Amino acid sequence: MFVYLRHGDNEQFLVNTNCPVILLLEHIKAKLELSKTDLVDLCDEGGALKLLFLSRRLEDCARPQLPPRCSFTVCSVNRRAMDGAYVSISPLLANPDPALLETLQTQTDSLEKARLIQLRSQEVDRFQKTVKSKRRDRAVRLNAAEVKPLPQTGRRNRRN
Repeated sequence: MFVYLRHGDNEQFLVNTNCPVILLLEHIKAKLELSKTDLVDLCDEGGALKLLFLSRRLEDCARPQLPPRCSFTVCSVNRRAMDGAYVSISPLLANPDPALLETLQTQTDSLEKARLIQLRSQEVDRFQKTVKSKRRDRAVRLNAAEVKPLPQTGRRNRRN
């Protein structure tokens, strides 16, 4: 199947969604003459992002995520190079609707909050692993110090 992708000054083109997500995104970048390192995504007419750039399996088919014969707007995802923070998501349209811009900004804020929560949980996991390993090391040292040699009885069994 195919979908319509809007961009620029009321321009659009068709794409076949019966392909891997990675190929679809690369085709969009090539068609719009964007850099290969740019992040792009699609949003529907209400501004809901499809989050194709976050797909864990980019080799999966794009068809299930994009209903046939629908129109989507190509959006640019802007992230900070230093820490990967989401800065903005902007439609690649000449005159975007203010409501669309507001919806995309809300989703940008949500993505950034989710990213920060994930980072915090990873830090907590690392801290807990460190604490557990320190406790384990301390327990081993304490057990080694508590081990005392058995007292000698003075009697030895001799084998003849």
